Amino acid sequence: MELSVQNVFGLVIRSRLLGAEEAKAMFDRWQAEAKDNAGDVADFARWMVAHQYVTEYQATLLARGHADCFFLNQYKVLDRLGRGRMAGVYKALHRLGQTVAIKVLPPSKAKDGQLLARFQREARLAMKLKHPNVVRTFQVGDTGGLYYLVMECLEGETLDDVLQRRKKLPPTEAVRIVSQALLGLQHLHEQGMVHRDIKPANLMVVPAGTPGPADSTQRATVKLLDMSLARALSDESVDEGAKPQLTSEGTLLGTPDYMAPEQARDAHAADIRADVYSLGCVLFHLISGQPPFPDSNIISQMIRHASEEPKPLKTFSPTVPDGLQQIVSWMMAKDPAKRYPTPERAAQALQVFLAAEAAPIANPEVDAPMRSFLTWLEVGDEVAPAAKPAAAVAPAVARPLAAVAPAVAKSPRPAPDKQPAKKVRRNDARPVPEAVPVVQANAAFDVELLPARLPAKKPGLGHYLGQVSRRDFVAFGIGAGSVLVAIFVGWVVAKIAGH
Repeated sequence: MELSVQNVFGLVIRSRLLGAEEAKAMFDRWQAEAKDNAGDVADFARWMVAHQYVTEYQATLLARGHADCFFLNQYKVLDRLGRGRMAGVYKALHRLGQTVAIKVLPPSKAKDGQLLARFQREARLAMKLKHPNVVRTFQVGDTGGLYYLVMECLEGETLDDVLQRRKKLPPTEAVRIVSQALLGLQHLHEQGMVHRDIKPANLMVVPAGTPGPADSTQRATVKLLDMSLARALSDESVDEGAKPQLTSEGTLLGTPDYMAPEQARDAHAADIRADVYSLGCVLFHLISGQPPFPDSNIISQMIRHASEEPKPLKTFSPTVPDGLQQIVSWMMAKDPAKRYPTPERAAQALQVFLAAEAAPIANPEVDAPMRSFLTWLEVGDEVAPAAKPAAAVAPAVARPLAAVAPAVAKSPRPAPDKQPAKKVRRNDARPVPEAVPVVQANAAFDVELLPARLPAKKPGLGHYLGQVSRRDFVAFGIGAGSVLVAIFVGWVVAKIAGH
């Protein structure tokens, strides 16, 4: 059934995105402004977005007939930020005004016991982490068979985005980024955890850079993302299959461009030194503009990680100090025993290469909505009982590198170190102008994992003719010619057979 503007208006009321009176006032305004075009659903959706009644994401779902998929307990979903291996990530607004990111496991995935257990394990580990260089997870919740994590919403870009734009960075910038990532990784280590998927796409740079001559990360904060492959060293109850290096989806636990040799052999046996290796590969990529062993064949790439030395950094950037090359080599040693035993030791070694004028890594000031939100988390509320979190703790302040160890004139050689082991009520009494198809609650979180776009006007014949290229004409000609030849051959064969 194709929706009308009246249908979409009814869905707006059912969705609770606007109150009944506000929705009616909006609709009256639309009819007055649109006039003869008041019946166009696509224009109505775009108009609502332009006048900030709803977000583009919300308008897209409304135009598709969804009305019951905009609230997760106390959170109003504003936008879809991305999609991971298991779950979608959404931007949402808490009723107290705090903007958060929510990672959602759709009901279809939650039916898989192994996927649900993995998601709950990620939640359990992420809730333990409270550090400025690690993305913060505030709360775990579920509603109607839909499970989610509430995380801090970061206004920035991934390091992968930075590399796509800038290709490579000056050594000083690269060192500062990796030093912060090492501090975050040290926090994981102190919690007895291993990340196992360190790569540029899992390092967020906040705030995002600005394209142009002034594009720089010198005043940005780096945060580790994605604990989905992280493992607690003490958690031996997690079944990752007979071969630990493979997930149930048949993919490697990690990313081959940055994966330590021992992790490729047995991901379950890898410790924090595998993450140090991965960050060494990231540092190499930042300076050189490419991963250490670029290869289209994954098996060949893993063999090269285990047996081949990467090209010297001076090959790509002549200004790289000899001492920095040595640190990268120690971080990327084939034998874990020859690497820095902890991220803290590697950060300590990089201290000497940090520019004195670089901005300090400071904890951002907590604004009023965040203070109210953290207070709400501590006090609790009548949200779904399963979603009630443990008392939240304010983010810890990162220790400056100078406090970790004094600056050293020479890069210290890695030394051996012991490895450590009330629910929201829904008002269904609001009137709906027309009978409308309503999707079952939460089902849209499966459907809308596809890219959300506003409906466009149907293009005319001229649009499609304009898309036809010379290659299309050639292909059509060849196809038509082949058909004619086949018909002719068939006719000749039939004539011969008739004689």
